[in-house]
Amino acid sequence: MKVSAPGSIMITGEHAVVYGHAAIVAAVEQRITIEVTPLAERQLEILSDIAPPATVPLDPIVVEGPYRFVLAAAARFAGHLPCGARLEISSEIDPTLGLGSSAAVTVAALGAFARLSGVPTEGLHADALAVVRRIQGRGSGADLAASLKGGMNAYRLGADMLTGAPPETARARIDRLPMPPALSLRYAGYKTPTGEVLARIAAAMEGREAEFAALYDRMGDCAATAIAAAGRGDWAGLGAALSVYQGLMAELGVCDDTLGRIIAEAKTTPGLLGAKISGSGLGDCVLALGARPEGFTPVAVAEEGLKIDD
Repeated sequence: MKVSAPGSIMITGEHAVVYGHAAIVAAVEQRITIEVTPLAERQLEILSDIAPPATVPLDPIVVEGPYRFVLAAAARFAGHLPCGARLEISSEIDPTLGLGSSAAVTVAALGAFARLSGVPTEGLHADALAVVRRIQGRGSGADLAASLKGGMNAYRLGADMLTGAPPETARARIDRLPMPPALSLRYAGYKTPTGEVLARIAAAMEGREAEFAALYDRMGDCAATAIAAAGRGDWAGLGAALSVYQGLMAELGVCDDTLGRIIAEAKTTPGLLGAKISGSGLGDCVLALGARPEGFTPVAVAEEGLKIDD
């Protein structure tokens, strides 16, 4: 069988989403595909362009190395897998644009192992969030929701999902929104790992917890305004909310000079509805809604999320 999942981009709600506020996330039409061949041997044979081939026994699965997201996904189904498998992984995701490749491969791998195990795929978001947090320590799961569901979605963690491995019965709220007008991205030329960005914010928060909590509340209110605008197809209203959120990201301390310059230049484009950082900030990408500014790359929203072709 072939299993695929799309990449993703954050539209708004970055940082605040981790604390239980709402966000908007969209799937993008660049996919990771896993071609799965069952094996009689209880082992996984993994091939891809990102790392040398690996053969890993199923009993037990050791989660380490460049394929750790795939291996952690397999570990979620280790007791149910009736056989081993050969996994050939290919990716269309542009590595310079930060389009949620880890989330996409996690969702695709979970879909593959669920189908091999005869398990329904409806609850895979909580499994995917558990996988990502096992490896990265934290994460909102918004990108996972986009890879799983496709389209553009309003997203919010349940109160029991804010930290650690979510309970098996936990469900985030994922509500489909209308498809947006044109989206485009521009890469800043460098990235700061999300963990490092979060560490910097945590250091800045020391002794100022109430101030930061109030900022996250304002970010959550702004994201809610954006969701309401998108829900009624008010794209100018969405763009205005994105611009307000960008100001809040700058207040948080994650908009550096390069990102600020890219956004300022984008705002001179006739027909632009809004522009902001997409992701954790201090590098990576700027998102534009509406007319495409010079130097930006068009991004198509994927209608479909996880696909399994037997």
